[in-house]
Amino acid sequence: MRIAITLAALLAAIAPAAVPAPLTTTGAGTFTLVESWPQHTALDLPGIPDASAVWLQEMGSAGAHLDLAGFYFSRKGDGQDAGGPDGAPDLLLPVLEQVERAARRGVAVRLLADAKFAKNYAEVPAWAAALPGAASRQLDLSGSWGGVLHAKYFLIDDDGLYLGSQNFDWRALGQIHELGILVRDRELAGQARRIFELDWALAGGAHQAPAMLTGGPAQATLADLPASDLVGPGGQTVRAVLAASPLGGLPAGVPWDLPLLVEMIDAARDSVHLQLLSYHVADREGRLFDDLDRALRRAAVRGAQVRIILADWAATKHAVPWLKSLAAVPGLELRLTSIPAHPEGFIPYARVEHAKYLSVDGNALWIGTSNWSRDYFFESRNLGVILTGPAAPREADLFFNQSWHGPYATTVTPCGEYAAPRRN
Repeated sequence: MRIAITLAALLAAIAPAAVPAPLTTTGAGTFTLVESWPQHTALDLPGIPDASAVWLQEMGSAGAHLDLAGFYFSRKGDGQDAGGPDGAPDLLLPVLEQVERAARRGVAVRLLADAKFAKNYAEVPAWAAALPGAASRQLDLSGSWGGVLHAKYFLIDDDGLYLGSQNFDWRALGQIHELGILVRDRELAGQARRIFELDWALAGGAHQAPAMLTGGPAQATLADLPASDLVGPGGQTVRAVLAASPLGGLPAGVPWDLPLLVEMIDAARDSVHLQLLSYHVADREGRLFDDLDRALRRAAVRGAQVRIILADWAATKHAVPWLKSLAAVPGLELRLTSIPAHPEGFIPYARVEHAKYLSVDGNALWIGTSNWSRDYFFESRNLGVILTGPAAPREADLFFNQSWHGPYATTVTPCGEYAAPRRN
């Protein structure tokens, strides 16, 4: 019989004794930005490594633990809508083979998927559950925060963390424009592990104790938070902080990301570059969510150059009026990108810009798993990393400019007509 435990006991076990003192710096770790790009497009940046290769390498290096948490897991042909033409390769298959090799050599493998999406994409979680040396669970947040496990990340041993916009989906590795980050740092990986352990316990039947789920410094500023030193590919050092959502599900020591994003934008003096799949200022219940919207408008009024890229999927009838109102702000420019279909045929839920990051003044970068609407910050599990220092946004700005100046972008005007394309 499964023995349920209280989250009070759980958090006591996985949380640090106290939030570290401000500006505590660990020994230097490393970071690398990682991309995915749609096959047969002009979006590849040769200087940024591809996720499919990085995932293989990092998972192959696991010696003791490999934990994967994701919105969903899908090989080509899984579920009802994950097919594609023969010329579109399934780059997730070698990754899953690497996971299997890790389990067979004695690495403890755990796979955590969102329960709602696992109803359609059940194959990989079931495969992991049957794999010797591995365990698989599904997290249903309907009865707690109300949203989904939207984060996409994996943990390698005690110091490895990968997070980004890529779902564990064959399309995310070769048919979608994505951006992620690989971090090697014990402190940041340890914070992400506390989140994983909490969610893993919830998925295993732990009772919810809402009062115990607010241990993070929700209203802290970046200056208040302990940071890790990370060295980038060019040898320069940046400061790094892990942040997460939802507000009601933060283990001790993990800050809420929403106020930190507002702080980043409010500090902008020269430039704000933002790329997302979607952007909403009201949810399905009509609740206003304009914290980030107002910050972007304030930045433009101060004289910062504000540039936003959204996928054409964002051009829904409810969102377009708000997007047009943003485009009407002096100093703020918004572009929608439309990725052409695969030359051999249509691929459902693919051929789209899906990256999620914010670059400010050439000196700060947030890269995460959240689109910008209320549910991502208040109801669903998401993770992100905030980097500060001149080296932080360098490659992300190259990634941004590749799309901004590329052949797939269209500038939104207040009088234009826009509609979302077919997705499936």
